Amino acid sequence: MVDLKRCIVALLSVVYLSLARHVDGANFCGTAMDKPLCENMVKGAANWDEAITKAVTQAMAEVAKATQSGNPKCKEAYTDTEDKLKESMETIKSGNKDGSLNFQISAALTSLEDCTNALKDLKEDGAAAEKLNHGVEQAIRVCLAVDTSKSAA
Repeated sequence: MVDLKRCIVALLSVVYLSLARHVDGANFCGTAMDKPLCENMVKGAANWDEAITKAVTQAMAEVAKATQSGNPKCKEAYTDTEDKLKESMETIKSGNKDGSLNFQISAALTSLEDCTNALKDLKEDGAAAEKLNHGVEQAIRVCLAVDTSKSAA
């Protein structure tokens, strides 16, 4: 009888831990390069729609920070990145019926890379832009991971 109780307690512990990981966003962050960042960005999300909305919203906040303190020569790249993230948010709200969300998020990441590449082409210090853009890039990569989690579910 004692062994049966231990088995039940162990089983309940496993179930509880599995559910706790689900609530904390782990199921949305399976392919994320920075899982702690991803889990933090989607914390409290009960479903994919909430998780992707939280992720894109935070990525947009990172772009806004970069725009304020970044190199003025990157203004167009930041604007393009922000526009792609806004398009992504609209796609999320409409249910991603055409499956274009991944493309839009990827395009936002490409637009951001245009900033660093432009500075390198101008023989300016691209390291400063890379450092500034790192937070934006990681946030956008989280969006891609969360997007991917929907098809994996």
